[in-house]
Amino acid sequence: MSIQGKKEGICRLIGTTLIFISLVLSIIFNYFILNNLLLYLFLILIGIPPFILSVFLKLEQDFIVKNSSKIFLTIVTINISLIITAVFFSSFLMIIFALIISSNLLLVSCWHFSLSLYKKNKLFFIFSGLGYCIINLFLWFTNFILNNLLFVILLPLFLALIGMLLIIVAELCMKKKGLLNYI
Repeated sequence: MSIQGKKEGICRLIGTTLIFISLVLSIIFNYFILNNLLLYLFLILIGIPPFILSVFLKLEQDFIVKNSSKIFLTIVTINISLIITAVFFSSFLMIIFALIISSNLLLVSCWHFSLSLYKKNKLFFIFSGLGYCIINLFLWFTNFILNNLLFVILLPLFLALIGMLLIIVAELCMKKKGLLNYI
């Protein structure tokens, strides 16, 4: 006897894994886009804490779940102060920096809500994924004009798109079979 929806469940898991790999590659490749070690360190300091918070929330650690709003407020405060500190760099580089931070945070949100069964969270997954794709297409276009390394943006973007499509298609198949109901 087989488990119903096993193939779709595996597709969802592969999709969220691809989004995770895209997030890691995006954080690594952002150095090549910024080409500034100090801004890259700011980017790491801004992008990693929300990712770690997301991991702990997925693991449902009691301390993190109970104090998530306080931890989130602390992370936001630190991130705002780091962004204000980074403002002292050139304006074009700051625009790219802000876009990269935004795209990374949107991808963290997309990954965090990727396997959720709640309608509101599924909307966060879709809109944050679309926002990530739009911002990265803009970054790709600006780097295309500047003749920089294009695969640095395109590889994580394609992996994230494939992951999101796998999740959406699997959930639509599960919904059609009556195996999935959003809450």
